[in-house]
Amino acid sequence: MLAPSQKDASVAEAAALTEIARLEKILSGYDTASEFRHWLGTSGQAIQVSPELVEVLNLFEQWRLRSGGALDASAELVTKLWKQAALRQRIPSQEELAAAVAEVKQPQWALDSMAHTATRLGQTPLMLNSFAKSYIIKRATDAAMASGNVHGMVVNIGGDLVVSGDWKETVQISDPEADAENDTPMDRLLIQNRAVATSGNYRRGELLMVNGIRILWTPGQECRRTE
Repeated sequence: MLAPSQKDASVAEAAALTEIARLEKILSGYDTASEFRHWLGTSGQAIQVSPELVEVLNLFEQWRLRSGGALDASAELVTKLWKQAALRQRIPSQEELAAAVAEVKQPQWALDSMAHTATRLGQTPLMLNSFAKSYIIKRATDAAMASGNVHGMVVNIGGDLVVSGDWKETVQISDPEADAENDTPMDRLLIQNRAVATSGNYRRGELLMVNGIRILWTPGQECRRTE
């Protein structure tokens, strides 16, 4: 963080942490007391929700369309299907997978941005984490930069980076086929007033055991057998 004093830096840090905690209470899929989890318990009702939840749901839908479905809150259904099948020591059938994909492709909510209401259209499992983390980190950075005499900063939440102001950050890109985290990076990025994140099954895949076979699976990709 670039600040003229430790006091200024501490004020900015506190502003970022406060914003993170506030938004987690709204958007968390793990906190049973979050606004999102309460909304998940409804169906077919126009529920008054916070502007932040409306905004995230709206952005999620925009990016679902722009990514051709690669980013989809309802992909949680496919994740659960694989985990439940693994508990039964079997691979999901093609019929099960096709049914899950068909359900994922259905509209999951309807929004009224003027009235700040969101209507859940079914009971398909949903999770906002894949987009909400980026949303939270950006707003935490904005809150810190607006808190006072701060000229630049970098905020890192679980490997998602936002670099803001006069700060420049060199980000090393790991080789997904490398055996160790400290192997030579495959590339480096110098960023300023930008965000960067990487994704892949080498870090985020689900490792499942089915009849003694190790299956590495990442949502949106085919599963593969590991040795």
